[in-house]
Amino acid sequence: MEYKRGILPILGLIVLFDCILFASVSNPPLPQPVATLDPSESLPEEPGKLILTLVAFSSENSIAMRICRTAVGDGPECSQYVVQWEDGSFKRIMQTQEIPRWEGGRLSTDGRRRLFDFNERKVPIFQRLLEILHTIMTLGMSGPEDSNREVVQVIDTVTRKSCFEWRRSFPMGLNRGRFAAISPSGELVAIRVDNKLSIYRLPAVCEGPTKMRDK
Repeated sequence: MEYKRGILPILGLIVLFDCILFASVSNPPLPQPVATLDPSESLPEEPGKLILTLVAFSSENSIAMRICRTAVGDGPECSQYVVQWEDGSFKRIMQTQEIPRWEGGRLSTDGRRRLFDFNERKVPIFQRLLEILHTIMTLGMSGPEDSNREVVQVIDTVTRKSCFEWRRSFPMGLNRGRFAAISPSGELVAIRVDNKLSIYRLPAVCEGPTKMRDK
């Protein structure tokens, strides 16, 4: 009985904390891409499903991509491509036999801006409360841990101010790959979603809320 009575104050504090957090934190509007590329519209039609598996800046004005097509026989067949980025728009896609140099993955060349791409779990307060109660009642055994949201952030490494924040939700239990990259200058971010490539332009000065994430 003492154990059960001790749970109630803990749950009350959790609910109060979640309510305060929910009231004080609101998601900012999502940034809009300056351009989006669907490789399936630019490449010749071939048998099999197209899958964009990797994206990275090979230079400030070119983006390297690895594109695979599912095959009926031995498995996916993958090829390397480079798409030119000029004057705020995508130019032609060129296939290359050599594996492009992958650069600008998570840090700008000068080290001033750093990109984070991570998954998190976001559920309603009541569901979170039930999960915490389950953990307490089972003496610490963890409850569901499936992620259902991807977050991409860019942070100024000196001021810790946010330069960019993008997010999307997806069904729990989905085995979802992710990939986002920052350009060498730190002015652009490339994000792959559902086999499409989107480019976002970052502000010259980062003035978003201070971030302490260090993933």
